[in-house]
Parts: sequence; C-alpha cells; structure tokens
Amino acid sequence: MTSDNPFATPQAPLTAPKAALASVGREPLQFVAAMIVAAAVVFFGSNAVQWIFDLGNYRERLPQYLPTMLANWLGGLAFYAAAVLLLVHYQRERHGIARFQPLAGLLVGFGVAYLIATMVVSTAVSYLSVSFYQWAFEQGSRTLRIALYGQVNSLINLALGCLLPLWLVLHLARSRCEPMAPGQAAALPSWHVALAVALCFTAVIYKLVTALGYGVLYLYSGADGWQSVFMLSSCVLPFAIVMTAVWTRLPARLSRFAAGRVLACALVLLALWMVAIVLASVLVAFAAYSSLNSSSLPLYLLPPAILLLALLWPLARWCTGWFFAEQMAQSSPR
Repeated sequence: MTSDNPFATPQAPLTAPKAALASVGREPLQFVAAMIVAAAVVFFGSNAVQWIFDLGNYRERLPQYLPTMLANWLGGLAFYAAAVLLLVHYQRERHGIARFQPLAGLLVGFGVAYLIATMVVSTAVSYLSVSFYQWAFEQGSRTLRIALYGQVNSLINLALGCLLPLWLVLHLARSRCEPMAPGQAAALPSWHVALAVALCFTAVIYKLVTALGYGVLYLYSGADGWQSVFMLSSCVLPFAIVMTAVWTRLPARLSRFAAGRVLACALVLLALWMVAIVLASVLVAFAAYSSLNSSSLPLYLLPPAILLLALLWPLARWCTGWFFAEQMAQSSPR
C-alpha cells in the first residue's frame, strides 16, 4: 500500500496541447495583387503599342473611348479578383495547405503564366470572333447579341487566361507547400470573407448593368464614354454596404473560408435584391405613368433608390447568417 507524498511538488495533469492557429488570410490577397499587376501590364502595354504605331487612328479615337476602356478594365478587375480569391482559398482548404511555398516563385509564375495565357486566349478569341461580328452587324438587333457575346468572351478569358494558369501553378507547387498539422485550425479574419462576398456581388452587378445598358437601353450609342464610369461608380456604394454588413455579422475570426458558401451567399443576395429592384421599378413606372409629367420623374426615382440601398444591409446580414450559421456557432463572438 502506498500513499501520496505531501511534500512532493504538485504536477499539472497531462492534457493534449492546444492546436496552433495558422494565419491564412494574407497569401490569397497576394495572388490577387499579382493578378492586378499582370493585368495592368497587359492593359497599359497593349494600349502603348497601339499608341506608338497609331493602329486604326488610335490616337484620334483614344479621348473618346478612354473612359469606357478604363471603367471596363476596373470592373473586370473586380470580377477577376473575386475569382482568384475563391480559387486560392478553395485549393488551400481542399488540400489542407497552411502556407504556399515558395510564395515568391508562385506569385511570379502566376503573373508570367497570366500574361502568356491572356495574350494567347485574347488573340485566339479575337480571330475567331471576326465571322461573328460580320454576321451580327448584318442583323437588325445586333447590340444585344454583341453585348451577350462580349460577356461570354469575358468568361472565356477569365477561365482560360486567369483561372487555368492559377490552378496549374498551385497544382505543380502542391508538393512543396507546407501542409496543415493534424488538429491545426486556420485563423481567417472575417473581413476577408466579407471582401469576397462584396466582390462577387459587385462584379456580377457591374456585368449585368453594362450588358443591360449596352444591349437593351442603348446607353452607349453616340455617347462620349462617361456612362461606363458612372455605372462603375454606382457600384461603389453597394460594395461598401455589402462588405460592412457581412463583416459586422461575422465573428472576428473564422476557421474556414468556404468558397462555395461565399459565392452562394453573393448570388442569393443578388437574386433577392434583383426581385426588390423589379418590384420597385414596376411601382415607379405606374407612378410616373399616372402623373403624366416627365419633369417629376427624378422625384419618383430618388426614394426607391435610397430604399433599395438601405435594403441591402438587412438582406446581406440575413444571407450571411444563413450561409455561415455553422461557422458563427463554432467561432467566438466579435
């Protein structure tokens, strides 16, 4: 029979060490930055070549089309940034990657692959599109067809010129990346998820607005190009509202990015907001028709516009709570 020594130093009970947290928020944003740099090289480089050689009287036409070109390029950057964020986070979570290594080599490799793939894909699409444009300009309602075809081309360029090179770079470097340790949890700042939701929402909104403005409302016919800048600037406030609403609804840190839920949250939010916009448009049309006074039309448009922007806040918070309920329950409150 033995007894405990009352003079022995007390020992703490053996417990499993708490799993370390892996910070994973910065690296996906660095891939977005690499994409932006490569896209800037393509955009400004191609325009510089056309300026130097004055292809098709480029210098004379540049002042008219420069606002449209810049607005479309910036709007496309939002679309590409959202796609890059989703793919990088998806690959990281699917394969349990803690750190991408070698990060500098991956960023440079992605940038170079993006440059090469974008130039090849855009050249091939332009060559294959000649017959379509010849046919489209012979049709009566060609603007809608051209607008839809342009959106399809942008999706092809995104998939083959950006996402495919990114996937190949990440796939080839997967064996060199640092894996997550068993039981290790990720620590992702919630504003990264909010940024991705807002980017997806705003990018699709801008695509819809530009396609509608060009193909249906004919806003670009005989215009000086500043309509594109106005459309792009009109997306800034919805972007800020959605990002702030999602960010304040989520806890400070999340264990997962959940790319599928991010995309679904943005698309459901967009669908709900589109329904509200259609209903408001019908009410405004009835009110304007009954007044028979076109000068009072801005008075009918302003209150619904303010109401629709205000409606984004509760809709975004509701969608966030619906799609991220599991993570919000597992994470600590803000």
